[in-house]
Amino acid sequence: MTGRLPTLAGAPPLVAYGVEKAPANGCLDNLLRVPVRPGKVLRLSDEALDLPPPAIGQENTPTDVRLAEHLKRLAGGWNRSAGVFIDGYFVHLRSVISSHRDEIGDRLGGMAGLFMPEDVLYAAPLPLPRALVPLAAGAQIPVDMFLWLGETAVAVLFDPSALLPPAERRRQEQLAAAGITVRTITAADLARPGIFAELLGERGSGFWRDHVLPIAPGAPRLPSF
Repeated sequence: MTGRLPTLAGAPPLVAYGVEKAPANGCLDNLLRVPVRPGKVLRLSDEALDLPPPAIGQENTPTDVRLAEHLKRLAGGWNRSAGVFIDGYFVHLRSVISSHRDEIGDRLGGMAGLFMPEDVLYAAPLPLPRALVPLAAGAQIPVDMFLWLGETAVAVLFDPSALLPPAERRRQEQLAAAGITVRTITAADLARPGIFAELLGERGSGFWRDHVLPIAPGAPRLPSF
């Protein structure tokens, strides 16, 4: 992990996602974007992530399942590595919650009747699929998955890359120079126990300890005042 805050462009930086590459005209206004703020983990429950309402016939589909499917669509339905990553990520989150179920129940305290330990899943970091990382130099660097852990940014790149080797090398160099942790992940890595704990680190893996109401994505937003 890097020891300094990544030098992203903007205040707060806006990270576009669900897109293969930056538009030729450089305008990102029509793209899905989320702000990332120092000290604040970007979570699955972030209101900037619009989870579509259930499709007809899927009204009883659990929210976490709909969320995982939504992230897969944003990653591109053809992207097998992304699908395996997202499935494995949610399996990992559920495993973390299961391992700390009693502690989570204690932390919920008087809210235990309103929330179940499983609900804290939405406090976990949000992996942004097909993100464009805005660097201070003005470049928008495409990555397969992007995690913002409050003080640390993690760019996940699937191997093999769709880029030619020189372009892939430049991409990794630009990200690293901006203080972003770069993780190149193969199919074998995705099958390896512990890969998601490594990606999240201590801060991200402790999501279940956070004093954050376990609000699921897709909930009605508070009005602006």
